Amino acid sequence: MTKERTLIVLYEWADCWKCVEVREALERLGLPYRTVELTGNPAARELLTALTGMPFAPVLIDGETVIWDRRRIIRHLEETHGGLTGAPELPTWMGGVRALEPEEADQALP
Repeated sequence: MTKERTLIVLYEWADCWKCVEVREALERLGLPYRTVELTGNPAARELLTALTGMPFAPVLIDGETVIWDRRRIIRHLEETHGGLTGAPELPTWMGGVRALEPEEADQALP
């Protein structure tokens, strides 16, 4: 692995209100992150489809974890970086979470 694994990367559409909510949570928690704009970036959209099964945003990569759906992303950020505990489980239709394989991480982290 040649890239930093602790980097938080947000794949987003600049004008997406769901992506704005995720950026606001990252800022509120004071977390450093990088964004990857999907407009005009077919390679990134293809990568998201491979990682999540769909070409939608927002998608967050936090270290070795991929999370999609804004509610699940914000919950992950609050639990992992903000100290939230005891929150009820989210329904499975609200996105997903999975571990990155090493070769996926090499592609997903800019």
